[in-house]
Amino acid sequence: MEQTKTDRIFQILKARILTGELAEGDRLMSLREACRQYKVSKNSMVTVYDRLVAHGLVASRHGSGFYVAHQPTTTSEPANLREASDIVSLLHAQLDRAYTVLVGDGRPPESWLLNSVPAVTLHTGEGGYGAPHGLMLLRECIAASQIAAGIEVSPAQIVTTFGANHALDLVIRRFTRPGDTVLVDDPGYYPLFAKLRLAEVNFVGVPRTPRGPDPDALQALAETHRAQVFFTQSLAQNPTGCSIDLPTAHAILQVADRRDMLVIDDDPFIDLPGVSGTRLAQLDLFDRVIQIGTYSKTLSPSLRSGFVIARADIASSLAELKMILAVNSSSHTERAIAGIIRSRRYQKLSNQMSKRLAFERDEGMKRLHALGLSPAIPPDGGLYGWVELPDHISDLEIARQAAAEGIFLAPGTLFCAHDGQSHTPAMRVNWSRINDSRFFSFLRSIR
Repeated sequence: MEQTKTDRIFQILKARILTGELAEGDRLMSLREACRQYKVSKNSMVTVYDRLVAHGLVASRHGSGFYVAHQPTTTSEPANLREASDIVSLLHAQLDRAYTVLVGDGRPPESWLLNSVPAVTLHTGEGGYGAPHGLMLLRECIAASQIAAGIEVSPAQIVTTFGANHALDLVIRRFTRPGDTVLVDDPGYYPLFAKLRLAEVNFVGVPRTPRGPDPDALQALAETHRAQVFFTQSLAQNPTGCSIDLPTAHAILQVADRRDMLVIDDDPFIDLPGVSGTRLAQLDLFDRVIQIGTYSKTLSPSLRSGFVIARADIASSLAELKMILAVNSSSHTERAIAGIIRSRRYQKLSNQMSKRLAFERDEGMKRLHALGLSPAIPPDGGLYGWVELPDHISDLEIARQAAAEGIFLAPGTLFCAHDGQSHTPAMRVNWSRINDSRFFSFLRSIR
């Protein structure tokens, strides 16, 4: 259902109050000022303020205006939960759907994915919980796709999950303990940072170059911090869009071998044609590499289905952990996905998405170049690009300004693993959503 203008303004003000940007006792803009800023009628603004009052976020003082109300808490949050929530504020904004222009969103448009998943009927005997490793039929399909890519894999090495984020949770629980230090891409996948904070695991960023993670920095940081786990992405990395090239992949695996380190490759674009680069698993054959995949970017985020590929002993231990935590993943969803793959519909959908992305990416890069904002790292395919902004601009402030106009941006600050250090202001863009004239009009207005 499409959001109304009053819904959007309500969500913006609600977020500003809940994040503390508008503190207790702060006076909201007068109705006249708010109408002028948000370009709505007085009746619409009254509706927004009344909803804020009804939610206990704002109090009305007769003759004085509207003020942010005290937000009582019955229990205090653990510090690690609060820190994790701060990191995933970008994800929260995506799920709230308070915007009309979604250049910073992490998913393809729903219109690209509608009708990709047909209805499915459970076969006899599939009404129970299923096996801990997941539906055999889907695991066979995943193994076949790996074999087609030149990587020998058996279904026993595969564990299905509720998406890539569930897979990351399993790996973090299995291979880290509170107080450990792990290594991550920098810039990197911000929901991973939140998960590590929640698990009370320290993380240190390995600089991401146009060729992938810097192997020399990886070696030095692994030695300094005695890190046993490195989280990275081989292909079309989120957020930079760059892939790992062959020499860098060799160098990373040499470091992992010397340091006896596991490498977690979280790759949502394994099956997407047109993505260049070298998968670490192609060289390692799942000795030290644990591969995470998902169907969220290529079929639908709503399916919540992904997988882990690893050595058989690691896969078995992750399946055991999955059984303890979630009993099992959804056989119903997994059978639907297997049906799409076996019918070759999945390959057709992936080819279509690749072509559409290539077109939108080329067009978006032309339009960015015309504004002097070409991606800092040439993308190797996939959904994302990393666009650096002029030094005098704050990416967080630009995101706030865009939000007031209904434009959702993904500021680079949130993808940086280091806290409190300066970095070049940037934003992650989604090529499937970038070519909206309202976004480019906004960019022209801030330069």
